[in-house]
Amino acid sequence: MPDSLKAYRDKRNFERSPEPQGQPAQSRKGNARYVMHKHAASHEHFDLRLEQAGVLRSWALPKGPSLARGEKRLAVEVEDHPLAYGDFEGVIPRQEYGGGTVMLWDTGTWRPLGKPSADRIDLELHGSKLTGRWSLVRTSSAGSSAGKSREGRQDRRQWLLIKRTDPARQPLDPDDLSIVSGRSMDEIAADKNRVWTAQLQEPAVDPAALPDTRKQALIDRPAPQLAVLKPRPPKGDQWLHELKFDGYRLMARLDLGDVALLTRNGKDWTHRFPELVDALGRLPVDEAIIDGEIVIFDQDGTTSFRKLQDRVGGVGGTVHDAGLVLQVFDLLHLDGYNLMRTPLTERKAALKAVLEARPDLAGGAVRYSDHILGHGAGFLREVCDMRLEGIISKQVDARYRPGRQESWVKSKCTLQDEFVVGGYTPPSGARTGFGSLLLGAFGSSGFEYQGRVGAGFSSHQIGMLRERLQSLSIERRPFAQQVPDSKGAQWVQPELVVDVEYAQRSARGVLRQPVFRGLRDDKTADEITTQDTAPSVDSADTEQAKSAEGSTRRTTAEGPTRNSPGPRGVRIAGVAVSHADRVVFPEVGLTKRAIAQYLDAVAEWMLPHVGRRPLAMVRCPDGWTGDCFFQKRPGRALAGQLPQVTIAGNSGDDSDFVYVETARDLVYLAQTGVLELHPWGSRIEDVETPDTVTFDFDPDPSVPWSVLAETVHHLGQRLARAGLTGFPRTTGGKGLHVVVPIEPEADWEVIKQFARVVANIHAQEQPQLLTTHMAKARRKGRIFIDYLRNGRGATSVASYSIRAREGAPVATPLRWDEVTRVERGDRYTVKNLFRRLRSLKDDPWEGFEQARRPLTVNTLEKLESNR
Repeated sequence: MPDSLKAYRDKRNFERSPEPQGQPAQSRKGNARYVMHKHAASHEHFDLRLEQAGVLRSWALPKGPSLARGEKRLAVEVEDHPLAYGDFEGVIPRQEYGGGTVMLWDTGTWRPLGKPSADRIDLELHGSKLTGRWSLVRTSSAGSSAGKSREGRQDRRQWLLIKRTDPARQPLDPDDLSIVSGRSMDEIAADKNRVWTAQLQEPAVDPAALPDTRKQALIDRPAPQLAVLKPRPPKGDQWLHELKFDGYRLMARLDLGDVALLTRNGKDWTHRFPELVDALGRLPVDEAIIDGEIVIFDQDGTTSFRKLQDRVGGVGGTVHDAGLVLQVFDLLHLDGYNLMRTPLTERKAALKAVLEARPDLAGGAVRYSDHILGHGAGFLREVCDMRLEGIISKQVDARYRPGRQESWVKSKCTLQDEFVVGGYTPPSGARTGFGSLLLGAFGSSGFEYQGRVGAGFSSHQIGMLRERLQSLSIERRPFAQQVPDSKGAQWVQPELVVDVEYAQRSARGVLRQPVFRGLRDDKTADEITTQDTAPSVDSADTEQAKSAEGSTRRTTAEGPTRNSPGPRGVRIAGVAVSHADRVVFPEVGLTKRAIAQYLDAVAEWMLPHVGRRPLAMVRCPDGWTGDCFFQKRPGRALAGQLPQVTIAGNSGDDSDFVYVETARDLVYLAQTGVLELHPWGSRIEDVETPDTVTFDFDPDPSVPWSVLAETVHHLGQRLARAGLTGFPRTTGGKGLHVVVPIEPEADWEVIKQFARVVANIHAQEQPQLLTTHMAKARRKGRIFIDYLRNGRGATSVASYSIRAREGAPVATPLRWDEVTRVERGDRYTVKNLFRRLRSLKDDPWEGFEQARRPLTVNTLEKLESNR
């Protein structure tokens, strides 16, 4: 059988052009595909393409398609094209065959009218712009010079396209914009990244076939999931283990050929890595978000952060030459589908398939990060023997959750952390520029001293750092404590983040044998906290290091202290807290500083439950005994200072809501007088599909705690029989909540009705004790079960949120065996919460994410049958 695409391939050099070589496909049943391209090559023209016999049969239309009935336009038949070409829009390099700008002007389906012959095709088009009937008729102008080739033979390529009929509501007035992107030819030509790639071939992966995907628009600024630092990798085959690379974390966002490279905190570094942009733009996808890390390899196979910094050009530089590699390990979005709920192993398999669909990219600038299943401890030993940095362990069935999550664990071979520079000492001997950098991190008492580093700098780095440091000079010491041996030191605003490797810490937590590795321009100072810089060594290293770990972590586990410098202001988690000594809770002497320190210290416990959720807040600018108000919109105090999400209102108007991602965000709320945080039951990635159900048990003061506890226990048991898991917490008031993690699949109305059914079933068993009626008169002597917390826009107080009530109580997660013993809903406060947290072996809500289940008809049936 002759190869119908041979002429297409013969015209192209596939060593230079990444166009698909293509193979004829099987003929499909039903209407075939129709495509109309607008093509600015040597002369601007249109290309008509009709799917026939597994290829796109193609005609060039020098003057465009005929639009008026009876109008004839020349159509020159050209080589058949592969079906993948029907999705292409972009720029073919000028030096290649057909070089120029190509617009996907129209697309749809077509069907023949009667049986096509070798010289005539009567057809009906069903496009977005062109609809109606045409005829393609081969010309018979054998005697004319126009109809002959240079050899004198009749040119069989020339046809006429003749318009026959129009449907109703014609004549046509088609616009001159792309049917897929809405762009003009000039806009397409101006997009330098949109050079023809094979990305619009037949997809390598069908995202709709992957488990737990959902249709969703591409996220503009994807936030990365982060790993928790632990001394040893977790055990068991439910964990896979990857190499931990020594580089910069990057998210690649691909959108119809437009490639963006974003750092972990959202900085656009696309311009720094043009070779990565080129490689990623050639992947066979329309849309994708790919998570990875950019590295550079030494000859021995290890990654070199120093060489990476040199290649990138230090701060604000550009790439000097090739050799950079983006090691990719996760796929968050693919061709219109959000994959963040898809199990990790499925996401990785899809990512691998996408990369393998372009074998010409193998071993190049974009590489797949493989893994092993189980055997984490042995893998870590091998990695350390190879002088690599460490490993990342991930739960095989875990979904992707932005922020620091327990489902990802990092274990390091060497001690290495990021710190913030707070000053530098003068040089001595032959040294120029500076002697040592004075390092710190943000903790409960402000900016805390961590040690100094004076080794590992090149002469170029010393000069560059000195210039940066001079621009940040300040008069006053930024550290909360006295810095030893700091005579003659120059203090700087704590903004510059550096990467340091060290042997261990002293008993006081100070670095020993530190070596400078490089700047971390991809991180901001407020990300560097004492929680993150605490050492991760175990007993095999040194008892002194263990002691240092304890002392460092106690800094954050003791809760608020009062030893920060300055009577009026202090920096906490990178936030300048004004009027720090203003008393917020006079009955217990808690100041604004203490509230900010509490939020900084509790952030690692709080953020997994409140992070990236739209927030409502209770603000008390003059303390809880002053005027307090419930605030949903950002207002001037918060606008521009915290991340925001725009949500369509129930009345059709759009509104902005703030959300938090870091300890710095929590502390900034305290700076503006916010005491209580009330998040939505959904995340900003998909606000219309909640992922929690909350039952609020609000007892009349006459109801004993033991009765309330028993009632809440019964609900937990009822939910368990239906296949759901409830997690209890005190409200910081007089009641209890039961929070149920669910898969975010149903909309708000479904969730609210589910909560109503559960609450009514529960209340009907004890009508003298329980009620779902809001009226105060119906609640006297009873426990009110409030299910309305689950409506769209409704909120519940966040775990570990302070309440604006006497004594600064805290809404506190509990284990089920603690519900009866806790005795009251306001038992835990800012003053005593950290004593509780230090006593815990595990998170009271351990397994919260793993407990998510979908709500189904079967769930309700089980609830009904268990009455």
